[in-house]
Amino acid sequence: MSRQRKPSRQVSVDEQVQVVLAVLKGELSLAEAARRHGVSSATVGNWRDRFVDAGKVGMDRSLPGPDGGQSQTERRLRHECEQLKLALAEATVQLRIWQKGAEFVDEVPSRTSRP
Repeated sequence: MSRQRKPSRQVSVDEQVQVVLAVLKGELSLAEAARRHGVSSATVGNWRDRFVDAGKVGMDRSLPGPDGGQSQTERRLRHECEQLKLALAEATVQLRIWQKGAEFVDEVPSRTSRP
């Protein structure tokens, strides 16, 4: 007769954080935390590992990530800088076209100078 495994219950993120903090403080063992919250010890261990890994990313601003460790202001300024670079590049191309055209302006006959 096979014993059916009881499905793990859903645990909110806030509750997961509280469990992980209790484990890290030594207030609960992995096994005790798992029993209290109806999940496996491996699940609590995964929560702990993800929590610690995310903390490392948060501490090292040089690590790549969705926001590159940048504040909202830094992201906005970087975006604005990129937009300004694009506008400057476009203006530079237009200026070069005008300058090139100016070299040949005397060679183009005007409408009033017909033979």
